Amino acid sequence: MSREIELGGNTYSIGRLSAKQQLHVSRRIAPVIPPMIPAFLKLAEKLKASGVDAPEASGAATAKLLMGGDLSDLGEALQPFADALAALNDADADYVFDNCLSAVQRRQDSGWARVVSLEQKTLMFQDMDLGVMLPLVVQVIVANLGPFIRGLLTSLPSNPDLPGQAG
Repeated sequence: MSREIELGGNTYSIGRLSAKQQLHVSRRIAPVIPPMIPAFLKLAEKLKASGVDAPEASGAATAKLLMGGDLSDLGEALQPFADALAALNDADADYVFDNCLSAVQRRQDSGWARVVSLEQKTLMFQDMDLGVMLPLVVQVIVANLGPFIRGLLTSLPSNPDLPGQAG
């Protein structure tokens, strides 16, 4: 399950987290998932309206759609997600970042190199900033926990009168 993405002029390979890492990352991001649901639903609506199948949408297609449209609605939808993310304690945020980045490799002239050393808790490339790390972490979460999150989203009742449906 390796896929390549380009960020900041470098090519990265998104790999797999172990089942145990998936469990512990999902536990730590669990408070962030419920606030993400409205943002995911809004994004799926925008993608559907543009004729793009949400599960098949590439990051580039999604970004182009969002950047070309009115971001005020999306910003409003993302606010609860941003608040939940900000509420994560430092240890949980570090755990999620470190473990997700441990599944990422960066293309070098001589081959592929891990971007983080979990043993030393060190970023191996000092030119990587938050603008590169955050999309990589999101890509790892989507690749490794996406089916689980999609299952949550597709199991939501579509009737607003049913319990559990946010109004």
